[in-house]
Amino acid sequence: MPHVHAPGLALQLDPKTLATHGAHAALPDGTRLSAHQYYVCVAADARDGWWVPLFAGPGPGRKGIAAEAKTGYAQWTRHSSFYDPGCVLRVGHKGAQRAADAAYDRSSPKSPNRMLAPGLPARPEFPADAALVPLAV
Repeated sequence: MPHVHAPGLALQLDPKTLATHGAHAALPDGTRLSAHQYYVCVAADARDGWWVPLFAGPGPGRKGIAAEAKTGYAQWTRHSSFYDPGCVLRVGHKGAQRAADAAYDRSSPKSPNRMLAPGLPARPEFPADAALVPLAV
């Protein structure tokens, strides 16, 4: 059974699979996506989700996520996470599920990795859809 892709869901997603399944992205120059990186859904509609890649360390322009805002699997909750307001991906729900499967995401629909609403970045903080281009990895 697949995850319900809704704001706050955090999954490990494989970027090559995302690209294969038509993901579009806004990524600052030099931003690299990894196969074992977490992404958090910040918005969703019936077809697509808007996913923000999370980074293990601070960097220029990155903002931290409070540890108490994270629930789920220990690998997700016990490590630091940072996001860049210049990074967002629009991904179809089937593509996101396939990318989670390819990345061997360990969360499950019954016990998902989540980010609680008070700590979740808002979609307007990220680039608009007009800035998105096909993801190339």
